[in-house]
Amino acid sequence: MKLSTEDIAKALGVSPINTNANLSLNNISIDSRDPQKDNIFIAIKGEHHNGHDFIDDAFEKGASIAITEQHHHSHPVFVVDNTIKALGKIANYYSLLINPITIGITGTNGKTTVTNLVANILKKNNKTIQTLGNYNNSIGLPLSIMRAEDDTEYFVLEMGARKIGDIRELTAIAKPNIVALLNVSSAHLDTFHTIENILKTKEEIFEDQGYKKIVILNKDDINFNRWHKKSSRHEIRTISRTKDADYKVTAVSPDKLLLKTYRGDMLSINIKNTEDYYIDNILFSVALATEAGASISDVKNGIESFEIPSGRFNKIKGINDCTIIDSTYNANPASFKASIDSLVSIPGEHLMIMGEMGELGNDSFNHHLDVISYAINKGTSKIFLKCSFSDKIKEKYDKNIIIFDNIDELKNLIYPVLNSNSVILVKASRFMRFEEITKILEFRN
Repeated sequence: MKLSTEDIAKALGVSPINTNANLSLNNISIDSRDPQKDNIFIAIKGEHHNGHDFIDDAFEKGASIAITEQHHHSHPVFVVDNTIKALGKIANYYSLLINPITIGITGTNGKTTVTNLVANILKKNNKTIQTLGNYNNSIGLPLSIMRAEDDTEYFVLEMGARKIGDIRELTAIAKPNIVALLNVSSAHLDTFHTIENILKTKEEIFEDQGYKKIVILNKDDINFNRWHKKSSRHEIRTISRTKDADYKVTAVSPDKLLLKTYRGDMLSINIKNTEDYYIDNILFSVALATEAGASISDVKNGIESFEIPSGRFNKIKGINDCTIIDSTYNANPASFKASIDSLVSIPGEHLMIMGEMGELGNDSFNHHLDVISYAINKGTSKIFLKCSFSDKIKEKYDKNIIIFDNIDELKNLIYPVLNSNSVILVKASRFMRFEEITKILEFRN
């Protein structure tokens, strides 16, 4: 990032206080513990800390100027009503200066995987930045944009939401040229309350921002017709595993995927996962990258060289030669059922270590019960369970449910039943930290 205080003043529409100099600025920081030399420090009120309490610390470490919601008696500052919105305005200003092709990706499941896949394709031959980790909100997305250099050609941005208006806010910052809504299912119901509110929020990515977007839609999705209608002002490209589409599957084998594009290109891609949800992720990634200008060879190389991050249905060799399915990155009802479908497609005795799914609101118990019922009906023989509703669920499914309270207890319960025929799905919401369970089950020489 290379900006000046004059640039920041233009972005924010306010003048700095306690300085008349046009300072050169190299980076943005929201953490006073970071190196601050020639930085803008943005004081943000967080859940646990208030950045305004650390302004002096930031200047002691070399910050050039700060953005605050409070006047400061001595340091150079921009005073604004809302520092988070100020961060978004600066990111929008910087993005307009660079003028990249920007790809916006939202949905309930698969956002991070598709973002990483598309970036892996585009960066083969083009300067590309992507969402940093899963920083996909009104703070993380602008900070990701500010990592770009002035010759960056592509932004690949994951867009998350917890309430109505969140996607609208992110698209206003990023101005995406190409967008995809991957899917919608139950998640964050503690703030959304209803599926309809989730739908309306994710659909904000289709809104008219004064220019025509390219919209990627999945013909296999139950909401396809609704989304097609809402995207009618834009250019629509379609994907499908089962129907005729602009990007469609023509054949699947255990390690290969054949695709055809509306341009007549045929792709033969070596893959490690042939589950439906992963093929959907690949189709979205192929469409997004191709529409952004990637060559067919870059698409193929980008997908084949992609390493699936840990916690996203990774198969691991476990103790007693069992097979562990590490799906600990996160969980909601739809992703849990998709993982169960994949689990039971693998030969063997199917077991599940299930933790809590967070942020499901008042109907959380029923969502957990529904997933348990689904797993049992699909043939899962034992479910090792740790959640707020464990006792109530065991009352209904006593013979299938084994409750545990900690890792040591789980080890004592599960080790004796594991063998080479055992296939174990480990899954829970992020806050449960079930990756620690995967570690104790993993085989080590």
